[in-house]
Amino acid sequence: MKHLTKFIASLLLFSSISLLGCSSATKEVTCPFTGITWESSLADVQASEGELQDSYYSTYKGTTYLYEKEYLGLPGTIKYMFDDEENLKSMAWMYLPESKEDLESVYADLVNQTTKLYGKSGFDSDMSTAKTQVWYLEGGNILIGVMSTGVNEAIQYQYFHPDVSSEKPANDQSNSSSVLKEIFN
Repeated sequence: MKHLTKFIASLLLFSSISLLGCSSATKEVTCPFTGITWESSLADVQASEGELQDSYYSTYKGTTYLYEKEYLGLPGTIKYMFDDEENLKSMAWMYLPESKEDLESVYADLVNQTTKLYGKSGFDSDMSTAKTQVWYLEGGNILIGVMSTGVNEAIQYQYFHPDVSSEKPANDQSNSSSVLKEIFN
């Protein structure tokens, strides 16, 4: 139970990254794991995704809706986060890998795929229990993150609406702890 509580707390912290955002390259940002766009309504999401798996309060003062979603042939969960006016603010695909090797492989594939489309990430942190890369784009930030507690692992691939995206922190990327503080606050 203690490990489950730590894992849930880690996922909540991981999801709170949703409070960050975007700003840099001008290429249009397209989310690869869904056909839903920032202009889509909740009704569009429901029609596209089918049966609702779960919902809970969103960091954007609205509701987060969860659906089972396969991506790259892998079973996962997609989260659509709406604000209090039912505007879509974030879309994330989460995968719970079967092994540490699976975790590393899927993370590397997602990073390589995103780097090919948008260039090198603007933030790259590799700590003992978490890895994060962020692309700061005018069309919305993209985040790929890994949480690994040794007992539970998760990968989250998240796209942020430009309204909730932030510019790249001015700190030198070599000082990861300062950059992480800026992102998580």
